[in-house]
Amino acid sequence: MKFFSILFFSISFLIADTYSWEDGGTILGSYGNLANVANVGSTNGIDPHDGDYMLTVSEDPIDGTPQAFIAWVTDISEGDAITACFYGYDDTAGSSPSMRVWGSWSANNDINSYAGSADGNEDYTAGTGWDQVCHTFSTSQENWEEGEALIVQARLYSSSSATAPVQYFIDSVEITTTSTTATINFPGAQDPVEGPIADAGDDQTVDAGSIVILDGSGSYHTDGEITEYYWEQVSGPSVLLSDEESATPTFTAPNETTNLSFDLSVSDDSGDQSSDTVTITVIASAGTLTIAEIQGQADSSPYLDQYVSTSGYVMAKNSNGFFLQDAEAAWSGIWVLDFGAANASVGDEVEVSGQVLEYYNLTELDITEGSSNILSSNNTLFNPIMISEVSEDYESVLVKVAGVCDGLPNEYGEWTLSGITIDDYFYGDDWGGGTFSPEIGNEYTITGPLNYAYSLFRVNPRDDNDIQDGMMSNFELIQDFSILEAYPNPFNPTVTIEFSALNTEMIEVSIYDIMGHKVEDLFSSVIESNQLQTLSWDASNYSSGDYLIHLKSGTQFKTHKITLIK
Repeated sequence: MKFFSILFFSISFLIADTYSWEDGGTILGSYGNLANVANVGSTNGIDPHDGDYMLTVSEDPIDGTPQAFIAWVTDISEGDAITACFYGYDDTAGSSPSMRVWGSWSANNDINSYAGSADGNEDYTAGTGWDQVCHTFSTSQENWEEGEALIVQARLYSSSSATAPVQYFIDSVEITTTSTTATINFPGAQDPVEGPIADAGDDQTVDAGSIVILDGSGSYHTDGEITEYYWEQVSGPSVLLSDEESATPTFTAPNETTNLSFDLSVSDDSGDQSSDTVTITVIASAGTLTIAEIQGQADSSPYLDQYVSTSGYVMAKNSNGFFLQDAEAAWSGIWVLDFGAANASVGDEVEVSGQVLEYYNLTELDITEGSSNILSSNNTLFNPIMISEVSEDYESVLVKVAGVCDGLPNEYGEWTLSGITIDDYFYGDDWGGGTFSPEIGNEYTITGPLNYAYSLFRVNPRDDNDIQDGMMSNFELIQDFSILEAYPNPFNPTVTIEFSALNTEMIEVSIYDIMGHKVEDLFSSVIESNQLQTLSWDASNYSSGDYLIHLKSGTQFKTHKITLIK
């Protein structure tokens, strides 16, 4: 990976050090939607605070929180404090963009390994003009452990109301630490060396069975000429190189998902050598599948870690991804992670390809390294499926639930409806910015995709239209079967229930209380098509209140509210 071929200026046993971009160096790495990959270059008319170069962090389109990794502090220990300061220029009036100091703890002194976020900065640059923003990170924080390093990041925040790409210029970085042993690593130019310099090219991600070109043509000699190239495979299933002594040999990728590594050695006429390594990631696709096939009708996908393709309709979205659904049925929804790359909107029909993952038991399709294609737009969405209890069957499917508010919103905007968690994360923070506030004891009907996070299924309303006061007495009918009548209603203590089915099928009838708990099973049998069924429920042993008749066939439900008055 080229990322690790960067040489650093390392300052040991120092309390503080600063860095600017005058040597033409590059950043340690970057993350997010960066229009120009945070490159060092011209200042486009902005006078630098010091010198002729600045780091340019930009965002186009305005989406996400791009960030550049610009320092790396190692050899710190318990009780150390590390202060990071940026001196930069905000060229946009108002609150957009703004820069924030951020940090992550590195698990193994590895800049690509994260143990968690460091204590972040709540202050932002104000703009317009030159400004300094600082933050102090402490190893006394709970998420730091012995031996970890600190990765310091410049994180760009923009406003959703902005109308043009935003950018921020960073001229200098200052790191100060109370540690006497810390090593402060900044990006920098390579030290002058003599002899050949091997360059095995950038890491690649390729399709299984494709022709792959290794590229060592970037290798160079500082004061002479490279006379020999030699490639050697060091890991992965064995492949045949077209010419291991060529600067650009080829091979056919194996028909499986795997990683291959190759060492390139270059020599000059004096016998001096240099080497570099490149990694080739091979992706084998399981083909085009329905979402139900990907879900596998189980807690974990049978295609876990494999690459698949599918299609469906965008039912809901935020800046991180969208819920995709291909049928009005159980097992028909999946979360697609894309960080806005697909540029899809609600109502779009899209085809996507990516890797199947389980994110804390949420099955998702990660297309950040895959592909997407919008087939059509402004399509009519599937109707929400009425459910009385949450389950894996309807994970990522647009559903509807009804009940009584029995828990007010906590600090995370989560509240409960007859024991079912309703979460405003998407609704309040990202999607609609709604202002709804439930009240204990009130009845509501909620529509939204069924998400799974932090060990809980939760219904995520998308906007104000997904929250209705009152519990619908008759939900969207499932056409295959129906409750024809429940009488008398209100009742005391006996109610008569009539139902039928369009086709011959297994029907189950149960009674639930308003909290969503089953109180009694009334019926479970196969009934003939269009055959009227009559049941009676005696509620003598139950207290007054609202109850739900729950009619089930396969994975389909219908409910009807009845009221017991004594």
